[in-house]
Amino acid sequence: MGRCTPCGACSPCSPRSPCSPKGGMMTKMSSKANRGGGGGSLFGGFEPKSLNLAEEAAAIFPNRQWSDLTSKEQTEVIRKALQADTILLNPNSEYIKYWDLLIACALLFTSMVTPYEVIFTSKVSIDSWLFWVNRLVDLIFLKDMVMQFFLKVEVKLKDRKGTTTLKEPWAIRKRYMTTWFPIDFVSVLPFDLVFLLYDKSSALSGIKIFRMARLLRLVKLVRILRSSRLIIRWQNNFAISFAFQKLAKFGFMLVLFSHWMACAWGLTGITLGKELCDEDGMRIYFEEPLALSDRSWLTQLFNDSKVSPDSPCNPWHLYTTALYWSVMTITSIGYGDIYPVRNEEYMVCVACMLGGGVLWAYIIGSLCGVMANGDPVEANFESNMDLLNIMMTEAHVPVQKRQLYREYLREAKVYDQQTHFREIAKGFSPMLKGTLLTHVSSASATSISYLKSAPDSCFARMLDEMVVRFYSRREKLHDVGGHLCLIERGTLARAGKIITPGMAFQIDFIVTNPALRRTDVSVALTYCLITALSRESFFHIIHRYPEVSKDVTKAAVKLALMRVVVQCAEVRRIRKAQVAGTSKRDWVSLLQAFRTLQTEGADMVTSDSMSRAMVSFSQQAQQTSLKSISELCEGGVGGMGDDDRIPADVPAMVTATTTGPLKIMSVEESLDALEDSLAASVEAAQAQLAEMRSQLEELRSTRLQVTI
Repeated sequence: MGRCTPCGACSPCSPRSPCSPKGGMMTKMSSKANRGGGGGSLFGGFEPKSLNLAEEAAAIFPNRQWSDLTSKEQTEVIRKALQADTILLNPNSEYIKYWDLLIACALLFTSMVTPYEVIFTSKVSIDSWLFWVNRLVDLIFLKDMVMQFFLKVEVKLKDRKGTTTLKEPWAIRKRYMTTWFPIDFVSVLPFDLVFLLYDKSSALSGIKIFRMARLLRLVKLVRILRSSRLIIRWQNNFAISFAFQKLAKFGFMLVLFSHWMACAWGLTGITLGKELCDEDGMRIYFEEPLALSDRSWLTQLFNDSKVSPDSPCNPWHLYTTALYWSVMTITSIGYGDIYPVRNEEYMVCVACMLGGGVLWAYIIGSLCGVMANGDPVEANFESNMDLLNIMMTEAHVPVQKRQLYREYLREAKVYDQQTHFREIAKGFSPMLKGTLLTHVSSASATSISYLKSAPDSCFARMLDEMVVRFYSRREKLHDVGGHLCLIERGTLARAGKIITPGMAFQIDFIVTNPALRRTDVSVALTYCLITALSRESFFHIIHRYPEVSKDVTKAAVKLALMRVVVQCAEVRRIRKAQVAGTSKRDWVSLLQAFRTLQTEGADMVTSDSMSRAMVSFSQQAQQTSLKSISELCEGGVGGMGDDDRIPADVPAMVTATTTGPLKIMSVEESLDALEDSLAASVEAAQAQLAEMRSQLEELRSTRLQVTI
């Protein structure tokens, strides 16, 4: 065998790359490492890999070549080549999505609780609930660090634009070891266990250096930088508006920066000032003023100026005081009751003011931008409404009309939304654009009888070619004649029927001869959003789908035949006898209509297909025969002559069904026939009355002559 036979387990070989011992290559699917089917599974879907069949065959059968192996042996070679080498995790799986949520909670706990615990609490106790929660968070971070060695990662290409996904285990681990591994490793070190041992030692207990050493735990905060990868993945998994995302981001930034600034300000006061509490957490009162070197904003507030039930030995009291100062600094309020008292505090205060001022200005400016551009459709509506009001005022439009125009503009927001959405959809690939429009549209191919068997791609192409129209109440839809129309919103009336969203109308636009289409005018009962597809675009699309084109052809012939029969039935109703001084109205006979039907569909209908469609239609008929309709149409000119008989070149099924039943009468047509019958009876009675009057006049004239 010189080539690999395509099978379900692998992709077919390229014709130019024979699977021979000279280095033939084929595509294999990723093994157990990617087992699980779709992209939502833990390990991802099947992925192609390069596989040298000659080398794989030589590894199992050393003395034989690939082309010399039997089909069973070749299958065994491919099966072993597809076995798992390692396990890799899919970053888009459901498990990773929920794991990212757990990591986000752990990061939030670390960013908020760890600074408070390190700075404002002085003891580490194994009996504290915070101690065990910290151990749980460390375990979560440790598991996440291990998972990074098996998680596929998307990286940017160096020489080319775009990104690629690392799927080789050695490449994934090398990248992780040289980037985030040192930070992740330091963040999971159990500093609390070390401090717990030192806390039991009397040598370091109560010394400020112990508190400073605990600051090493703040290294955990560096993991927050990795939250960006979580946000990117969440944007693909959740439909959250960017306006809401920005508002949430600004709020979180404000709270987090205020919290960190409060911790930094509290650390400054606690470190530089005199200890105000003993080892047991009791308040220390000083009889003499503190030395200048022992003063800080904390000692100045609690020891000299502040008289309140708050205690500097209560960590929560200290934190709320520092948070009050940080929020006051960020918002530029400045009450002046808490202030720096030494050079180090002035430097910290200046840094906090600069950072807080920039953050506050950024948040205010961004909020203004979000509020102005949060809803582009609403912003466009407000701008158009203001311009409309100005123009109506200058043009002196009547007050009664102004309300109508404003109402239309308000209702037209849905039209603007559809227009903007289609502009966005144009940026997608053809396949994704079609499926996206199919999901958004309220109509489906099943609402059109001759498109029920059409594939989704065909209907998606039609939706892409459709144009959007919006109509006011009681407005007639004149500009969509000869189009296939789908109603997306609103209600309209057509030919005595009410059409609601999801329904299609003007489906007989596929008939070539305009005389055989219904000419009923559609009227919008409410504000209506319509999508319309032209006849040219429709046939250009179905030309790529032979089966759909065949169904459309049959439907066109059937619709045309129905219209022919209906028109011939209407001839009797509109026909009048020739009277003196007037000419009979022109009308088409059934024979001429069939000839027109045969010629009008010549560009898309063959004689055989038309015959099959007519036979199928005639089998559903009832009551009235085709011959009676023909006689009915021909009866107005004295019956059929030799030139009017159905010739042999007309499809044989026409003559074969001259005695077969044919369904032509709807309820409306039956009422019309009854009306014609009553009118004919009235005309006959009037004719008899006129004849009797003429006979009476003759009798009177005869008697008058006899009398004379």
